[in-house]
Amino acid sequence: MPDGDADAVAQLLDLARDVLGTPVALLVQLAASGGPASVDGVSSTLPPDVTDALVRAADLAGGAGVDVVRPDGEPSGRLVGLPGGEALTPRQLEALHVVAALVAGVLHHRELRRTERGLRLASLDALVAGRGRTTVLQPIVDLGRGVVVGAEALSRFTTPDGRAQQPEQVFTDARSAGVGPAMERAAVVSGLQLLPTLPPDTYLSLNASAEALLDPVLGELLLASQPERLVVEVTEHDPVDDYDALAATTEVLRRGGVRVAVDDAGAGFASLQHVLHLAPDIVKLDIAFVRGIDTDPARRAVARALVGFASELGSTVVAEGIEHASELTVLRDLGVACGQGFLLGAPARTPTWATSTADTLELPVLPNTGGGTSGGGAPDGSRAPSDGRGP
Repeated sequence: MPDGDADAVAQLLDLARDVLGTPVALLVQLAASGGPASVDGVSSTLPPDVTDALVRAADLAGGAGVDVVRPDGEPSGRLVGLPGGEALTPRQLEALHVVAALVAGVLHHRELRRTERGLRLASLDALVAGRGRTTVLQPIVDLGRGVVVGAEALSRFTTPDGRAQQPEQVFTDARSAGVGPAMERAAVVSGLQLLPTLPPDTYLSLNASAEALLDPVLGELLLASQPERLVVEVTEHDPVDDYDALAATTEVLRRGGVRVAVDDAGAGFASLQHVLHLAPDIVKLDIAFVRGIDTDPARRAVARALVGFASELGSTVVAEGIEHASELTVLRDLGVACGQGFLLGAPARTPTWATSTADTLELPVLPNTGGGTSGGGAPDGSRAPSDGRGP
């Protein structure tokens, strides 16, 4: 049982032992089909070998004690004292029934959590399989020229009754349930399926945690899917135990043509560690530093420092979550090369910019100085390749 439940039951068994006046108290689970009973918890003041001998010789189902009764009235176990023999007094029985009720409450909540976890795992398995999961694209725009250079693939989730679920929470739940890498692989596969819908001179950015990237299957997927048009964003979830292994993995991807980005830069210690160890091609400025940057000197200072740091690394900065023209103006003045956000284009399954036949994408909030959909290169200081794919 979970640690919290085990601790609670252990304390209650200590109390039951005191009430019974015996050196050993057991929580005995009764088999549903009349099979042998099993021990679910022990409190003993005796040496372990003596305790084990008493338990093996005891009548677990019929020893002196009281039933642990489920909320539906059916017994699910017993509190038993060893060695047995003397009948319990009314006061002992009354106190022991109270302890048994408390144990029943702990066990009931444990079963509820197990049921909820089972239902949640089934729901997550359905999302991995694609039921209730869709992928949308959000444009990434060259802020100097006002043209789309790429798109980030983002997962969207709904419950069976159609209610939206927070993507971050879904991925967190998936990791907790042990299906995090499977969920991430499924999201990457769905994103790759949209690559042919993008203009040929734009790239597709896909999110993956360090754990998922260390899975060779994911690397094979990326390298088999027009890698020169792909960016993999290393997301911040948990601290990385082996940066040498992660750096070796990303280097293999780079040699195959895939570029590496660090997501949510500045949002936490892990993202800065990613930047230092991976020397990424792209650094994504977290929305926390973009939102309100037009009025907050501290946010401007962070962005300015990150732009300078990225320039030293030869990386391109992409600002996330741009929602206001005033934020955009400040970011451009600070030298941020590219950006994304609702101001520049909302996530969509089939974005209009991807199907436009115009030579350039007209963005009313940005000047368009000409060039193709992706532009002919990145701003000074970026590590854009010579084929003009942008960051």
